[in-house]
Amino acid sequence: MTPPASDTAPSRDPLVVVVDDEVAWTEELCRTVSHYGFRGRSGHSWEDLQRILAEEAPDAILLDQRLGRVDAVARLPELRQATDAAILVITANVSEVDRILGLESGADDFLLKPISGREVVARLRARLRRRPESHAAVQAGAAGQGWRFDPDSGGLWRPDGRGVPLSLTEMRLLALLYQARPQPVGRDALSRAAFDRSWQAGDRAVDNGILGLRRRLGGLQRGGAIRSIRGLGYVFTGFPEA
Repeated sequence: MTPPASDTAPSRDPLVVVVDDEVAWTEELCRTVSHYGFRGRSGHSWEDLQRILAEEAPDAILLDQRLGRVDAVARLPELRQATDAAILVITANVSEVDRILGLESGADDFLLKPISGREVVARLRARLRRRPESHAAVQAGAAGQGWRFDPDSGGLWRPDGRGVPLSLTEMRLLALLYQARPQPVGRDALSRAAFDRSWQAGDRAVDNGILGLRRRLGGLQRGGAIRSIRGLGYVFTGFPEA
């Protein structure tokens, strides 16, 4: 595992953590992202990733799905609670089920091996362009002004200026509900927006995504969030009271 960046020479370049148990591939990809304007740091196990997150706050994580006996997709909810970094899972697994599960659980993108370093960099840049504004800008402009949401970037900020980490699924659901307010949105429209598929009876993906959003927003107890409308779907009723 590469050493952490020196505290005496801070960098504003985005930090990208590359975690894969194939050492040669990891180091090559880490060099590639470093060549294109990122700070790269590598790890080779789930434990390495945990140590890195205890030391630094990365902007993005390139994460192999299989790290020894660890299936990273199954650990994504845990990882999403620990970081608001963009999470791009790199996998040789072509299973649509795993990709859908991963996106629902907190991944921002899935990259299929084999993939070139240049394409990885392009995906990283596209993903980071959609991240919220810098913390400095948020703190300067958001504190004391209530909740803020940008449907275009998916950025969400609390009244105190802190960003709220959202998965890609949560961003898509909130954007559609926010833009449709005060009208309710049906499950089929929500499913198409969040998962690019039609809704079928018994499909709980939308409901699970809404549950995650409610938790991010503090539920209904504080005077706002997302309500279910029987037979129709869901409606955004406003952000919780500060």
